[in-house]
Amino acid sequence: MLKKSELIQVIIAILLFEFIIFFPNNIDIRNILLILIPPIIILTNVITKRIAAPYYSIKIRHKIWEFQRFGFIEKSKLKKPFPIGLLFPIIISILTLGLIKMMVFLQFNYKNVPKTRILKKRGFHRFKEINESDLAFTAAWGFYSLLFIAIIGILIRAIFNLNFGTSLALYSIAYGLWNIFPISNLDGTKLFFGSPLTWIILIILYVLFLGLVIII
Repeated sequence: MLKKSELIQVIIAILLFEFIIFFPNNIDIRNILLILIPPIIILTNVITKRIAAPYYSIKIRHKIWEFQRFGFIEKSKLKKPFPIGLLFPIIISILTLGLIKMMVFLQFNYKNVPKTRILKKRGFHRFKEINESDLAFTAAWGFYSLLFIAIIGILIRAIFNLNFGTSLALYSIAYGLWNIFPISNLDGTKLFFGSPLTWIILIILYVLFLGLVIII
């Protein structure tokens, strides 16, 4: 499962998510259940991708979203990565007094697992390298898991008439939409360049689910 270093990064992301949800309001008995939303969303998303990754012969580790390269040439990058996923959500939330809730905290790094990779034979050559579709489909499972959470939220709202269900669905969809943008090392980038069709399908699904949640 999650190693200590990765678990620390995930916990930091959960705490950041908690801040984004409640700022500038305080936690009270009326919204106490909202505390459960960040761990449900982030842990489900992370664990789903961790489970999916071996099927595409890669090993992944999550960490706080970092920014380093700012151009296309080799030298156009910072000496040390900037933890954009740690600072930007807080800054944006404070500057907008909580009106814009930026939910972009994590990225995943990857490593090839050639021993488990299905070798594609072309003539006398065998390819053991990672291809972009491996990363795309791993990321896609994370986005599908968020839609699953949204469905659970919709059912909670419909069956038990709890506002928590609506909030769970909305935050799950919002988290997915923020991360589906093809920017930097976000999951959306891996998905967009590895499987553009899947990226388009997920965009459509998220918009449809968002409309459904708003209606109910």
